[in-house]
Amino acid sequence: MKFVSGLALAAALFAMPVHAQVADPDMTCDGYMKAVAEMGATPKTGDAALDKMAADLDAKIAAYCKANPKAKAMEAVAKIMTQ
Repeated sequence: MKFVSGLALAAALFAMPVHAQVADPDMTCDGYMKAVAEMGATPKTGDAALDKMAADLDAKIAAYCKANPKAKAMEAVAKIMTQ
């Protein structure tokens, strides 16, 4: 069940504009942070629980990327999703 809910969350987040940028396997964390800054906040879905999970995930990815700007953004997402 945990795997299925993780897949649902990943699918929902990668459908959002900022997270769609992370699909580029060569994007660095620095590039991701620049894309986030240009696009602004993650759009709200209207589902409070999903919006909170997205905000928490955004914060975790941002923290990882700030600490590891040369790492790949996909690596950051993978590490955060497997915690």
